[in-house]
Amino acid sequence: MAEIPVTLDCVRWRPQSGTFEFGPVSLEAEAGKFIALVGPNGAGKSTLLNLVSGIITPDEGRIDLFGKAHYEWTARERGRLMAFLSQDPERPFGFPVAEYIGLGRFPHVGPFRSLGKRDCRIVDEEITAWGLEFLESRAVSNLSGGEFQRVRLARALAQEPKILLLDEPGNHLDLSSRMGILNRLREESGAGRCVMAVLHDVNDALLYADQVWLVADGQLLCSGPPQDILQPEKLAQVYGIKLTPFTNGEGLMMLGVPSFVQ
Repeated sequence: MAEIPVTLDCVRWRPQSGTFEFGPVSLEAEAGKFIALVGPNGAGKSTLLNLVSGIITPDEGRIDLFGKAHYEWTARERGRLMAFLSQDPERPFGFPVAEYIGLGRFPHVGPFRSLGKRDCRIVDEEITAWGLEFLESRAVSNLSGGEFQRVRLARALAQEPKILLLDEPGNHLDLSSRMGILNRLREESGAGRCVMAVLHDVNDALLYADQVWLVADGQLLCSGPPQDILQPEKLAQVYGIKLTPFTNGEGLMMLGVPSFVQ
């Protein structure tokens, strides 16, 4: 039986100040699944990703990556295993796009070695896949928000991760670009990667995700197939709005314009 990419066992975390508390959460993220983290702002979605990535450490409980405790992996091993696209990164001044994407290969080649032929080929493939050929030599500090987001995604996928974590991957992007990203994430999960992404549009989750983890007030309320979890009654309790269900041309349930619950 294949190892589960991510296992959370009674994970709990509290910041040093404030009253927010995350958890306890116990759940598994399977390989070959696109998991959408859905919930209101401040619910704990980014906290969950930060815990899985190792940016923050749980106060209680345990997180395993492929059956091995998170802390037992070295930083370089985790870099080969997992890529994390955070919400608002800093841009290294003057760094050319192609070199920035090439940073995704460093867990494989090390920080003081040049990229080999295979590494360069992977970088070139991601540049082409994201339509970035005309930006290769431009400094990332001179890109628009949408352009930089595509560059960051190219870098993350050049890393060849088995686990892909993304916090609002469609941030700063127009509708067409956002759909392109979601289609690519769907392809990556279909190829066997474990994809976990914070999505704010519930219809994106309905169309693209295999599973939804619904988060509110630091708690995982429920998890399962999108059509089961993203029911109007459940979302009204979480968001305080009522969404109107309808069926799209492919027979899938979607959710329409909201009205406020009185």
